[in-house]
Amino acid sequence: MITKMPELQSLWDQSLGDSGICIAVLDGPVDRYHPCFDGANLTQMQTLVSGVANQGSASQHGTHVASVIFGQQGSSVLGIAPGCRGLLLPIFQDGKGDGLAPCSQIDLARAITQAVEAGANIINN
Repeated sequence: MITKMPELQSLWDQSLGDSGICIAVLDGPVDRYHPCFDGANLTQMQTLVSGVANQGSASQHGTHVASVIFGQQGSSVLGIAPGCRGLLLPIFQDGKGDGLAPCSQIDLARAITQAVEAGANIINN
């Protein structure tokens, strides 16, 4: 659980993040309608992978990763930097079984370029 991280409360006391800082999440599709994102400043970017969240592994992972960063105070998931602006770039999709389909290096490079051009200061992959 993220709230058990040492010194996290001290960090939150100093800052919950700043909307001038943009964090791009390159992962599976994110369920932007999850209650933990109510009030979050998130922008869905269009990539070659559908951004529509579902119950598959890619969406579950993408939503989990984004919630660790952008989960809003007062929700069931408290993110590390809920005040930062977020860019969501889906690059992974469901593969066989419970796994993820691989993302090619060229698709990853395109997503990184897209994130930088959209103003990302930090890229999480």
